[in-house]
Amino acid sequence: MTILSGASPSPAGPSPAGPWAAAGPLRMTPGRWLALAIGVPVALALIGWAGFGLVASVARGSYPFSFGVPVQQGQVALNVNQGNITLHPGAATSSARLTGTVQYGLSRPGISEWGGPGGFTVGLNCAGVSTGNCGMNASLDVPPRTGVMLNSNGGDISASGFASGTQLTAEGGNITASNLSGNVYLDSGGGDVNAEGLTGTLHADAEGGNITASNWTTTGTMRADTGGGDFSGEGLTGDLQLSTMGGNVLAYGVTSAVTSVQSGGGDVSLTFSQAPQNLQITAQGGNVIINLPPGSTTYNIYTPDTQGGNVSFPSSLASASSHNTITIDSGGGDIIIDQS
Repeated sequence: MTILSGASPSPAGPSPAGPWAAAGPLRMTPGRWLALAIGVPVALALIGWAGFGLVASVARGSYPFSFGVPVQQGQVALNVNQGNITLHPGAATSSARLTGTVQYGLSRPGISEWGGPGGFTVGLNCAGVSTGNCGMNASLDVPPRTGVMLNSNGGDISASGFASGTQLTAEGGNITASNLSGNVYLDSGGGDVNAEGLTGTLHADAEGGNITASNWTTTGTMRADTGGGDFSGEGLTGDLQLSTMGGNVLAYGVTSAVTSVQSGGGDVSLTFSQAPQNLQITAQGGNVIINLPPGSTTYNIYTPDTQGGNVSFPSSLASASSHNTITIDSGGGDIIIDQS
């Protein structure tokens, strides 16, 4: 056997003497020139926009404002097209005053005010502000014994301590109200309504939002319409007219001689602290639970359309000759009437 020393020659021939190198400069074809003409401006624009967005995300500016709002015939009527408003009882002056701060990003929006048939209007021009934030937070100080009509056009509204009638319209914002009396109308336009300590003629409309009611008192009829949201209440005194259009109803401490509830499919649970004289509920498929106060009062109980739902109540509560009537149309939901 013969052993050869050293590496055998490659079948493919000798290896290159050095690393691979291009044969020459890259030839610019019309297609490559077109790609450069389109790609370079686009790349520069993307880089510039990314840098602008970064600056806009951290840029913040603000400035204060103050406007006198006229009082006409004992009432302030104010429309604000952007921002959140808090109402405060103010000093005994001839006009109300709106003060606050405008917040913005890179572009400073203008703010203006003008009067018209619909009241006094404060407008914040955010039309040209495409980045950053644009809005305001403001306080409205109202003289004593002055009614208020306020439209926030989407911002949140807070109000407390007014006794001459209050009409608040948020058009999508939330409304928080306390200790209001007189003719009280609250319309969130889709936001939530949270109100306590209301006295007088009361009407709350959430148009899809939830309503939370605490210690409402009226000598007439209080109305609440959620438009699909839930209603929860405690301490409701006076006749009650309630519609949820699919939302649930939960209320305690109800002192209403006349109560009308339409849930549109939501569940209804009512606890009365005083025997109702006329209770009418239409649930359209929701379950109904009624808790009546203790005592010897009997009720003429009528359940015309259960559509298969179960009905349960003690026989001692029922009397066909009673002037206290309970009519419940569950539309398929269960009905439970009890006493505690």
